[in-house]
Amino acid sequence: MIMKKIIKSKNISNESLDGWLIDHCILTEGNLISSIIPESKLPNDYEKKYEVIDLGNSFVLPGLIESHAHFQFSATPDAYKIYFEENDLQKMERAKNNAKIALYSGVTTIRDLGAPNELIFPLKSLIDNDEIDGPEIFPTGTPLTIENGHCWFFGAIANDTKEICSIIEKQLKLGAAHIKIMASGGYFTPSSNPRISQYSFKILNEVVNFCNDNDTYLCAHTLSNESTKSCIDAGVHNIIHGRWFDKSLDKSYKFEEDYSKKISDKGIFVDSTISKHLLEYESKLKGEKQRKPNPNVINSEPTLEEIINIFRKLDNDNVDIIGALDMGMSQAFFDKCVASAWAHVEWLGFDHWKAIRSITSLNAKALKIDNYKGSLKKNYIADIVSFRSDPTLNIRNLETNPNSVIKAGKAIKINGQII
Repeated sequence: MIMKKIIKSKNISNESLDGWLIDHCILTEGNLISSIIPESKLPNDYEKKYEVIDLGNSFVLPGLIESHAHFQFSATPDAYKIYFEENDLQKMERAKNNAKIALYSGVTTIRDLGAPNELIFPLKSLIDNDEIDGPEIFPTGTPLTIENGHCWFFGAIANDTKEICSIIEKQLKLGAAHIKIMASGGYFTPSSNPRISQYSFKILNEVVNFCNDNDTYLCAHTLSNESTKSCIDAGVHNIIHGRWFDKSLDKSYKFEEDYSKKISDKGIFVDSTISKHLLEYESKLKGEKQRKPNPNVINSEPTLEEIINIFRKLDNDNVDIIGALDMGMSQAFFDKCVASAWAHVEWLGFDHWKAIRSITSLNAKALKIDNYKGSLKKNYIADIVSFRSDPTLNIRNLETNPNSVIKAGKAIKINGQII
């Protein structure tokens, strides 16, 4: 028998996520939304036919979507060191706990952008089979990198297009939703250089075409000016970080403004991870321990103002800047998805609804699941989260501990109580 529910709330976001429906109800059948109607139009005997969940004077949004996570990491300044100290069983237990924390914080959908195959695919299965609590996972599996390159210690080492495409085929057979490539070095890996490209434009272009031909798409980690331009020119679907480090250790960035319009024209989504900077900034103000910087950027790391101004330029050129925290990295804890909306309002100047869309409907669009997730509308998955106060008045009302969470029609937390 299909379980039917009526979820009541004083305020429910409309389909476009730009306003509230007052005194409405969400009707669900199984894992889908069957309709959204005014409470006044409920039949007189509805309590006999439906399970009723009354969320009171709350503010209801679609379940949050996080587009950038790494389940195996601790989100502490020592995340790199801890990873090498833990065995596989400990890593899996950490990942399970991270999944539970994310779900209870309102994240019903999450894309893992790089984890060992032997961890992420079993974790997804455990959640899909309702053996543990967690969001629906869209995994990339192990990322593509070079020897001693960014995240080499859990990545798949590949040096040319043939090797890369062979690995992609294996990843897709395992169940990868998307593919992650390390186009440059990264902060997190001491042996890699964020200023240097790891793959040529030719290779990136060939891999993009291969992914397109195989009904998937390429997400590219890129921090250097050279690699970011190559990723844009190659037409990767999703740029991760999108920084512009100059090759020279004496300079910080070499941002070429004409590429901003190119990103927009090509419809490339940009995962800025600017929210992680916000959390690190606030942690530093508290005097907490910080991660050690990569030695290749320590003498000329860009200021926050430089980084913020670049993303403001991208936004002005109508680039889609998606909500992406880089969960698992320092200060990017698994209950902090909402920090992307905070940063988009407070640092980039988004209006509140636009910031909310960046962690719901826009992320669904970036993951190509916007035909059934990311909004509250008929025949969409019944992923629902509610907050105590209006986030369109104060974006920090998007709390890390929401009032209620419903995943695919199943009550996870209602009015503060975990079910």
